[in-house]
Amino acid sequence: MSTTLGAIACKYQDATIKLTPVLRTDGKWTAFVHIDFPDRTTHEFGDFKPGNSKMEALQNAVTAAEQYVRERKKK
Repeated sequence: MSTTLGAIACKYQDATIKLTPVLRTDGKWTAFVHIDFPDRTTHEFGDFKPGNSKMEALQNAVTAAEQYVRERKKK
């Protein structure tokens, strides 16, 4: 069973990124990401590149989310 511990939201290039840290059963941290774009479209992904700490997992998630927003904006 996973344990969810609070959600965090931030703005990046007009997109809202919501991060939800999750403690996996193997003791590693990961995060699920939900992105809301100004044109009212959304994107979700998660459980990738786990970290040994909650902050490491959140940093991995926000880095990936920011990269996704940048790539989408180029199109």
